[in-house]
Amino acid sequence: MFSPVEIQSLSNDVSRVCTERGRTIHENNLRVRFKNHVVSKEPIFEVFDPISDISSVAQKMTSDPRILQRLSCIYGEPACLFKDKLIFKPPGVEGATLHQDWIGWPGFPESFLTVLVAMDAFTESDGATAVYPGLHRAGYLSPKDGQHHQLQHSDMTTEPILLQLEPGDIAIFSCFAPHYSEPNRSEQFRRGYFISYNALSDGGNQFEQHYREFHQWIRSRYPEEKRNRLVFE
Repeated sequence: MFSPVEIQSLSNDVSRVCTERGRTIHENNLRVRFKNHVVSKEPIFEVFDPISDISSVAQKMTSDPRILQRLSCIYGEPACLFKDKLIFKPPGVEGATLHQDWIGWPGFPESFLTVLVAMDAFTESDGATAVYPGLHRAGYLSPKDGQHHQLQHSDMTTEPILLQLEPGDIAIFSCFAPHYSEPNRSEQFRRGYFISYNALSDGGNQFEQHYREFHQWIRSRYPEEKRNRLVFE
């Protein structure tokens, strides 16, 4: 969907953000997340969540007509930006456990879809996202207790499909689609821009509301004495 020139433009702006915000990449910043290296277990910076408010190129991509038109065909109505995150997936970093993106919070949109824009090639060796097809139709597979739950591969009733993508390709999947990724065993980054939306009739524009609730949820998971150290910058 996106040309090499467009992907390079996004890459350049992401590099700018990393340079300008280097001091903000720390464990107490609610915008960033870390994962361990599979061998050394050293925490490695992996995610900006969100990034569209600090990257004009990312922000423009969230409202790209090529994305919105496809989502409108799926929804039968306009799509609204719900959240976005850029996952860098550096070499050697752990994968993501099997999970669904939906969480049992009051009002959490069930129309939540994610558009994955590949910035680098998604391959088996670099830990491409894998999805269990068709199981989104079963809805939420965990207790609706407001917590994030890990699923078991042994409970899945279909075979997973690896989303093998070239830079500029996109994939769209439901918040109820069980998915996971293996560690990045290559020597290259596997950057993916994950942009999530909801149908207009399913809560409208919830971007700011979502992040207020998301940050409140993250804070609640920390010991009380550490909460005053948390910032969003």
